[in-house]
Amino acid sequence: MRPYDHPSRLILHEEVHARPPIPLWPNERVISQSFLLDASARKQQLQWVQRLSSALGCTPNRDDHSFMTLTLAPEPERVLVKWELHGEFATIAVIVHNKQKTNEPLLKSRLEIERELDSLFKSLGCSTISEAGGQRISALDLVFEHRPLISDAQEVSEIFNGNTVLGSYILSSKRAQLWTDLQLDQDGFISFFMPHDLLGSRQLGRVARALAEAETYRMVAMVSFPVAKSLSLPLREAESELAALSEKISQLQAESGVNTKNDGIFLEELSRLASRIEQWISGYGLRFTASEAYSQLLSKNLLELSESSIPGVQTLSEFMDRRFQPAMGTCIWTQRRLRELSDRISRTTQTLRTRIEFVNEEQTQKLLASMDQRARLQLRLQETVESLSVLVLTYYAVGLLAYIVKGGKEAGLDIHPEIIAAVAAPLIAIIFVVISRRRRHR
Repeated sequence: MRPYDHPSRLILHEEVHARPPIPLWPNERVISQSFLLDASARKQQLQWVQRLSSALGCTPNRDDHSFMTLTLAPEPERVLVKWELHGEFATIAVIVHNKQKTNEPLLKSRLEIERELDSLFKSLGCSTISEAGGQRISALDLVFEHRPLISDAQEVSEIFNGNTVLGSYILSSKRAQLWTDLQLDQDGFISFFMPHDLLGSRQLGRVARALAEAETYRMVAMVSFPVAKSLSLPLREAESELAALSEKISQLQAESGVNTKNDGIFLEELSRLASRIEQWISGYGLRFTASEAYSQLLSKNLLELSESSIPGVQTLSEFMDRRFQPAMGTCIWTQRRLRELSDRISRTTQTLRTRIEFVNEEQTQKLLASMDQRARLQLRLQETVESLSVLVLTYYAVGLLAYIVKGGKEAGLDIHPEIIAAVAAPLIAIIFVVISRRRRHR
């Protein structure tokens, strides 16, 4: 790499090479299991892989430790373990040589393989796959066999205990077939039988990967389906409750006058309903979103198989379209109902809040008008009091002046107190009026 390269260029480039399929021999068997992980199980899986890799003297394929391919037994009887860590699940696939032709139900031979694998893990001082950690969400038994292709579904149904089978030609060359009954056997596995006319090793690896990922994505996507079904009735009740509240609020809008008590009750009910819906969205929204993404990945993997029909036999893609997609439609519709109900509650709450704000504004305007009227009344009263105070002050001032003038007359001055008081009274009144107006102006 050059100094002027983007710091993440190598990581971004290597992502296209992440988790490559393992080339398979013409007659091999892939036993793939996926486990849902919480924080504790994730840590347990990582420790299991580290112990196994240490026992075999191997190192991780990448720095992020997201996948490893380990050789438990060398060729010609090779036994490989491929471990992949995803966001919320991990996949452990064991690849073994298919020693004998398939002509009976696969459960018996697979149980023998599992016993041999358990012994091999214990000889290395490691736990078995079932003890690696997590809850198993999918398990597949993929059998690849180089043999002539099968034209009669009845012939292959014996491998699946006489069950009705799904089948198709796969890949554009139509040199391989896919057969399955898509039923869980006693050991919890779904069996797939793939006869082929000598496909390339990498083609076989890609088919195995597409089937394993498709089944895992199908099951992880379906985790949200019981949740969607359980929310059906509560959602219907919540929608009915919102419709009833909206009708009551509409009736309240048509009424004249103010009814703050009902407004408060309706707002409290809307808040309680909104809290319930948001709790559902927070608890299940991410699960529904993940299911939608997983269903798209399932469709992509089925498309990669390039199925073409065998006369009289339903293909795996057709079966999924008929059975799986309606379940995913229920999940997607439930998620949409949650979002739309949340939006409707928000709009209804906003309408009610607007009404409450309008009522509050109207009450505020009335209060301000009342306060303004009281202020005018107080001003008039004050002016009246000031006018009376001028008369009172003038009366006392003239009286005081009269006493002074009478004193001067008694002292021998030739003055008339009554005349002086009569002349001084209007002058004193004018002086007090001027003083009062100047004080009011200030």
